Amino acid sequence: MKKAQIAEVMSYIGKRSYPARLERLGIAKLQEIARVNGKKGGRPRKQKASATK
Repeated sequence: MKKAQIAEVMSYIGKRSYPARLERLGIAKLQEIARVNGKKGGRPRKQKASATK
């Protein structure tokens, strides 16, 4: 299996996992988890392109 194929499969799995968690836990629990994760730093911010030339 090539890396592109693996990435495509993992993307599909990730997209399916949110609705599954939403159905199982409910929106309130997901929001609480997101708040806790945010306090821990959460996902790193995207690097902005440097504006200085």
